[in-house]
Amino acid sequence: MLISYLLLSLVLFLFCFFKRWHLFCWLSYSVFLVCFLAIIPLPGEDKVKYRAPTQVVFRFDEHRFIQLTGYGCQGRMYYVDDQKQIYYELARHSAEVLTEPFAHMPEDYIFIPSTDYSNIDFSQDGGRSFTSIHLKTTDLIGNYRPDYNTVENIVVVNNQLFFKDKNRGIYRSPKPIGSGFAVLSPAHEEYLEGLIQYTGYRWTDQPQTMPIMPADYPGWHRWKCDPNLKQPIIVYNRYAPLIKLQAQLRHLLGVAEEVTHEKETD
Repeated sequence: MLISYLLLSLVLFLFCFFKRWHLFCWLSYSVFLVCFLAIIPLPGEDKVKYRAPTQVVFRFDEHRFIQLTGYGCQGRMYYVDDQKQIYYELARHSAEVLTEPFAHMPEDYIFIPSTDYSNIDFSQDGGRSFTSIHLKTTDLIGNYRPDYNTVENIVVVNNQLFFKDKNRGIYRSPKPIGSGFAVLSPAHEEYLEGLIQYTGYRWTDQPQTMPIMPADYPGWHRWKCDPNLKQPIIVYNRYAPLIKLQAQLRHLLGVAEEVTHEKETD
């Protein structure tokens, strides 16, 4: 029926045009445009695209967590405290998740090792700011740096970092008093013995075993990440207003059948 209206209005327009009936010419042309708009197929689907997914990869508690944005569990990393409105970017790109067992009490001192253990992001103010602690590599035995193949367990409790390495024993940070921080193994402490910054109460009580997390610890015991996660976003059809207008015109013309709209391609 619409095609009949379209052809009839076109014939009427041409007839009026040659007869120089200007008023009827414009009227017939308007009818032709209305019929043409009512019949033309328009791209009629919203498109779904994907962007770099964002996921929580570690939780300290209900409000504090580490967030990663990127594909394949690699990308930008943030420390977030949504209760205190803290959102700190730890790495702009290429950050990866830890695979070793990791438990961290939700305290003011925060320790986040890099996956190659070349440095540790460290905060004393609950995540409002971070600095980097570089692990010392020289001790009495030689040059050595732990990595994900040698680190067995990581624990942060009472504002101190502890992690157990297969070859060098238990690394630790000092007790949370005073200034100046390092993360040392027993071999490091012996090598640096006598230097004032590595002596005193802060470095007493060298642990023989890894500390045990409190029973009320509210966080995770490992980092978690889905490498296949996708985050879809809907790109709404830019022809939607025209499709709505087209439906109204078809109703006005008394046409019930639907127009089959084309899928919009990228």
